[in-house]
Amino acid sequence: MALKILHTGGRKKVRDSVTFEQENDADTPQFAYGRFPITYAVNFQGLSLSVDQDKGMYHYRRALGNWKTETNVSMSNGNLLIHPVEPLNLPDNVTDFLEIGFDPIMIEPEGKCVVFVTMPIEIGIFLESESGETEVLDIVSYIYPKYSMYGNSSRGVITRYHKSSVYYYPPNVRNHQSGLLKLEIENRTSGWVNIGRVVLYQKGLFLYFDEHIAAATATVVITSPDVAAVTGIDYPLREEMTVANRVYVPRKITPFYNIPGMLNDTVFTMDMGLI
Repeated sequence: MALKILHTGGRKKVRDSVTFEQENDADTPQFAYGRFPITYAVNFQGLSLSVDQDKGMYHYRRALGNWKTETNVSMSNGNLLIHPVEPLNLPDNVTDFLEIGFDPIMIEPEGKCVVFVTMPIEIGIFLESESGETEVLDIVSYIYPKYSMYGNSSRGVITRYHKSSVYYYPPNVRNHQSGLLKLEIENRTSGWVNIGRVVLYQKGLFLYFDEHIAAATATVVITSPDVAAVTGIDYPLREEMTVANRVYVPRKITPFYNIPGMLNDTVFTMDMGLI
């Protein structure tokens, strides 16, 4: 696997607006996220969903291939919210952790770099009452998840696993399948380090969206060749992006979550290797 070498010592952390490459590419279909009338309907890339009203009751129907669901909804009025959500809900509540593997990056002593990787997303459909209260109606995904383990059976976590290329500018993505994760990486050691994966905790994954993409940001602070603290940051990649509704609900602790010392609020400490 090719090694990408970055010489970025002293680079100032930048949180200005980001320009996206090929964001108007006509060959890439763009899914419409946002707030819509309650009777809104979608027919996009094999996904169909609709809300119809009959005899005072709303009827929600959704189909994606052979995956179908129907729900009756009683409400006086309101809106339908369709937002990108954390990719940790389907097909079941398996894990709170997202692991992204990528081509290793070699970072100089006390150096900093900013890169972009892709991540899977799921599509959340929410009901919004006239008072503004929201509730999850449905979650759907175009991608079936893969799982891995960071660490080992005696001390580690099950993760949803995704493999990505490394980009130095935000790439064009299919926003119904993938989002972008901006990684602000800092090497606080006095030697060269290699990093080829990050693990994020769902509580620290803050998604934003616009008409082109869904995206999140995380900082990665490397304190030794095998240890890094990964923290999700709650701000958009560029101005005028909309914050996405969150589905985060802590899972019950199971034998697969053997993580004492690795998790502190929204910070996940990767202390069993960065490659």
